Amino acid sequence: MKTSVIYPIIFFFLHTSPALQIQDGISIDELQSIYLIKNYWHTALVFTLDQIDTLIIPEAKYFRDYNLIDFGWGDEEFYQFPGFDSGLAFGALFYSTPSTLRIEGISSSKEVLFDYSEIVIKLKVNKDQLKKLTEYIAKFIYRDENGHSVILSEQAGGKIKFYRSNGSYHLFNTCNTWVAEALVYSGFDMEDNILLAEQLFNEAAKIGYVVKAPQK
Repeated sequence: MKTSVIYPIIFFFLHTSPALQIQDGISIDELQSIYLIKNYWHTALVFTLDQIDTLIIPEAKYFRDYNLIDFGWGDEEFYQFPGFDSGLAFGALFYSTPSTLRIEGISSSKEVLFDYSEIVIKLKVNKDQLKKLTEYIAKFIYRDENGHSVILSEQAGGKIKFYRSNGSYHLFNTCNTWVAEALVYSGFDMEDNILLAEQLFNEAAKIGYVVKAPQK
């Protein structure tokens, strides 16, 4: 495959944004809110710290001084690279590669987070769904024979930690697939056979509230 063809394919898979419309009149009820965000090729689930049970995800205790906590999953090498590397992107998509779970502590308010995110979808969850979501995330944290997780690297002064993860990343099992499967596992009625961000966010828009859509 020629380089002139490969790079547009990589860009499409990592940076495609859906054409969503912001929905008015977001309802407020007794359910808790979590957020699905996209920022460049970073797709993640965002929670408040008090929504994470440290008995299920003990690593959350390292982020207790933050307001929000962001979970994303991706290719081990590409996700940790501070920028964009086309070679790593190619390897991530076209080979089955080791994965990492990225956890970020966010000090800013939700409003500030939304400002620098490309897309934000608000999802309402009950206690059971919240528990299942955290259990799903916890399944992807690799643990040694003593039950200890492994930190691969840290960025931004330790507010971002990359943990060795279970599962392989490839063209048919992307970060978007991971998020979709997490939401289905927690009880949302949506398609989970998803590869692209466009598919994920269009599906999520059916079950949530579009807070921020891509700028046209």
